[in-house]
Amino acid sequence: MGVTWVNVMNATVVGAVLEKTSGWDRFDDAGATSQQELSAGDGFVEFTVGEADTFWVGGLSHGNQDTSYGDVDFAFRFNGDGWADVLENGEYRSGGDTPYAAGDVFRVAVVGGRVQYFRNGRFLVESAGSPSYPLILDVALGTLGATVHDARLGISPPPPLGGGFIETAGSPALRPRLTRAQIEAFLPAGGGTGPFVFPAPYQTGGVRLTSASDCAEGQDCLWYAGYSYWRNINNHVGSAHMYIFLGTAREHGGVGPLLVRYNKLTDAVEPLGPLFDAVDPHSFSTGEGWYFSATRPTRLYTFVVGSTELRRYDILLRQFEAMAAMDLTECPRPNICPKGAAFITQPHSSDDDRVHSATVQDGDWQRIGCVVYDSEVRRFRYFGAPKGYSLDECHVDKSGRWLILLETRADGSRRNRVVNLLHRGRVATIEDVDGALGHLDMGFGYAVGADTFNPLPNATILLTFPLTTTARPIGPVVHFNKRWDVAAANHVAHGNAQPGIAPESQYACGSNASRVPDMADEIVCVPLDFAHNANGSLDVLVVAPVMTDLDAAGGRDVDGDDYEQVPKGNLDVTGRYFFWTTNLGGDRLDAFLVKIPAGRFGP
Repeated sequence: MGVTWVNVMNATVVGAVLEKTSGWDRFDDAGATSQQELSAGDGFVEFTVGEADTFWVGGLSHGNQDTSYGDVDFAFRFNGDGWADVLENGEYRSGGDTPYAAGDVFRVAVVGGRVQYFRNGRFLVESAGSPSYPLILDVALGTLGATVHDARLGISPPPPLGGGFIETAGSPALRPRLTRAQIEAFLPAGGGTGPFVFPAPYQTGGVRLTSASDCAEGQDCLWYAGYSYWRNINNHVGSAHMYIFLGTAREHGGVGPLLVRYNKLTDAVEPLGPLFDAVDPHSFSTGEGWYFSATRPTRLYTFVVGSTELRRYDILLRQFEAMAAMDLTECPRPNICPKGAAFITQPHSSDDDRVHSATVQDGDWQRIGCVVYDSEVRRFRYFGAPKGYSLDECHVDKSGRWLILLETRADGSRRNRVVNLLHRGRVATIEDVDGALGHLDMGFGYAVGADTFNPLPNATILLTFPLTTTARPIGPVVHFNKRWDVAAANHVAHGNAQPGIAPESQYACGSNASRVPDMADEIVCVPLDFAHNANGSLDVLVVAPVMTDLDAAGGRDVDGDDYEQVPKGNLDVTGRYFFWTTNLGGDRLDAFLVKIPAGRFGP
């Protein structure tokens, strides 16, 4: 709404124009404030520059003491020579410097409780300070003849239910780590399972899936979440229940891989016991590298370390399908697979369960290549690691058409090979300096992951296939962090990828754990549309705190590399539930769900 100017000093209002008409030239003895105010929540003030050669200040303020420049809490300063910057109570704030001209529109907005600055709809910078309500538009005019046009104050609609909040990528806002006592205060009483609500500012709904009773004598028996791209949650669409599989260590009081049922309507958690008899070799597995089928609600993909088979297991009937989904021993040798191909690890499957990939190990457990199997035509393909390279992993995408291989050199440099499996294995190679991905997840004909050579802090980018270039810019940035020591989406998860929908209409989530002292580790989600906002800013949905202390005992990090404690959480097929493991700052690991308030992203 257009503002009504009050507290007018040495100025005149004519229609939608405020002009300094008296007082001293280039002295802050004139100004006005809006009668309207922002009493709570999100909103903005906006105004149009009348000319580029006058000096004045305007923005959001809590109250009005005088016409001085320093009286405005969050303001743009226009220097009268075509440049503007940001002042907060008279102090310069870096990052908001911008050229301007007559007719430019400037906005100071409260978004998710944080103050942000915009020019012509383009995001410039976010304040590290927090506003106090109520807020008004406050203008201090210096140059005689300075004019402010079409000033408005707007109130943003209330956010959808479900908690969470949107901040801008790169926001300097910091949120404190929760102490163990603070965590215990909002979790289910007595260390039990069930629903709870994360405290402000998150306010999302969480579910604790495990308790000390899941391990003999309350030991630390739970294995960590396998990885961000392996689904621990089944396809539960159309059902009131979902199933979650967890790994527990028998040598630490566990029963091997077990099953939990969660009622989406009542939030009840029901343990269903071990998935395998104690004599079954699968009972000794950690569950790492296992994952639910994207389409078959009761089918769990499993393998045993040191074996050749990827198999589907019915979690309710407690039995395997008669035929393996993929068996390395059936790969013709030496025509396709090398004679030394001994075992599989790191398997992946297309969402239609047709195409499978796995890293191949030799008898000495060395990773020597990647095998791909199309079960419909019973065809194997093999991609060996070239001389001078070692294979980190390979990953078939959810369509079964594209394969990405992550390969490293002795000097630590990395490259990606992207293979079109439908066109004679056509390969495109990306070097790390050009945007080769590190931690990643695959969609349908695209990948989203870490670009470690990007100039933005710990950036996540989107690669769509077929690649149109293998040099920068190779794919748009969809997320970056506030600082280089923060990597909120370190392990990106995109188990919610949907066929037939452009990646720009979807989102991914991520998590991490660190020792950064002044910033909580959080679960975040990001739209995969770099042009989601007309102003060029990138939205980040902040969902929940991870609640992990890397220096606590929980998680059995015996080798000190933190891997067992880092959450590596994953998304279900709907994108509405995120699963991860955390030690809560204590002496054991537990499993959790959080409900993703995806409605925050808007239409």
